[in-house]
Amino acid sequence: MKHKKILLYGLGNGRDHANHVALMKSPNIEICSLIQNENALMEKQYNNVYRVRNIEEAIKFANSFKPDLVIISNRADLAKGATELFRAKGYKVFGISKDVARLETSKEYSKAFMKRNNIPTPDYYVAQNEEQAIRFISKNWNKTKNGYVLKVEQFSKNSYARTAVPKDLEDAKNSIYRLFNSTPNAKLIIEEKIKGHELSLHVLINNNKYSIMPMVQDYKRKYPNDEGPMTAGTASVAESKKYPAKLLKRLKNDIIEPTIKGFENEQIEYNYILYIGVMITEEGKPYVLEYNTRTGNPEWIALLGLLDIPLIEVFNSFYNNIDEIQDFWMKDKISIAMCGFSSGYPETERKIYNEPIMNLEKIAQDTEIIGEHIVEREGRLYPSGGRVFELRRIGSNFEDIKKQLIDDFNIIDMNDLYFRNDINSIVL
Repeated sequence: MKHKKILLYGLGNGRDHANHVALMKSPNIEICSLIQNENALMEKQYNNVYRVRNIEEAIKFANSFKPDLVIISNRADLAKGATELFRAKGYKVFGISKDVARLETSKEYSKAFMKRNNIPTPDYYVAQNEEQAIRFISKNWNKTKNGYVLKVEQFSKNSYARTAVPKDLEDAKNSIYRLFNSTPNAKLIIEEKIKGHELSLHVLINNNKYSIMPMVQDYKRKYPNDEGPMTAGTASVAESKKYPAKLLKRLKNDIIEPTIKGFENEQIEYNYILYIGVMITEEGKPYVLEYNTRTGNPEWIALLGLLDIPLIEVFNSFYNNIDEIQDFWMKDKISIAMCGFSSGYPETERKIYNEPIMNLEKIAQDTEIIGEHIVEREGRLYPSGGRVFELRRIGSNFEDIKKQLIDDFNIIDMNDLYFRNDINSIVL
């Protein structure tokens, strides 16, 4: 089946912006995007973007638009049952059920799934409260090689409020106090830290068949040399070069296929994209850090830059012949997406931004601007959140792409604009 009418339902962030632009490049389909952010530049830029307040308004719009495919991108909507609600109205949906979305929204559930299905993941402890967490970390800190990673069980869109990677025991205790203060009724996952190279592994899964997307690495810490607080993402690098053969075999045999087998054994219907956070040790052993039941942001933005065919063909092949997708990517290309931050992010969430963004029109013509939290007021652009926009470039030489992106950021005039400029080509 060739899909002709597409309805995108999401927040209106960078991922949704990138999807919308990529799908609009196909001349033979009709597309509309429904977004929930009040201050998304997408709504101003395109006449086929509409703001809705909730799922009921989204379904009402669908009843008049009558799409042959609904694509849901936002994990919170998936976790609330958006897939089931659209399907109940007779629509074909690229999405997962709210029960399956627990693989991301509940770290305790996903870690238990990995253990049951012999999927390599770091050892962990679930602390029910602050006292248990402090007691465990004090007793065990010196027994570990690399320390621990702390993850709040209750999901929050603010990475700083849900994750910490402490440097020492004192930092770990302070992080525990901070995380429980941010989400006082949540459990805390205390996970053994694994050192190595992180990989943002994106896999399309349909009826137990799968297609692995090109390799992509992201940067989460705010400052160079992986210093500073955790963010939702500072930059991503995607490359179309081949995975190392030994690593690819281990990713398939140790992680992807056991995960799919686990879905089958536990009667989990997973026909969607799965973004697996993987850490690869110096010895080449991969560990699953987490499952993300949607695409990454900005990882997906970088990945889309490598597509050699219209995005709609990825969805057509997903349903008709998923094996084709492995041939849809450019050869020997690199795509970099770098985020621009506003003042205070992620530690302080500002409510009002009165300083405009200037000189965006002066950056290189072949650098793409992807809106994240950016709004137009009276003909001027303003930040409307912490991650304001991404700049994306595609090319053959990593250093050339990186240099041009840095030059572009330096042209832009925005109060306290910050971007991370120490990214590197992918190392595995």
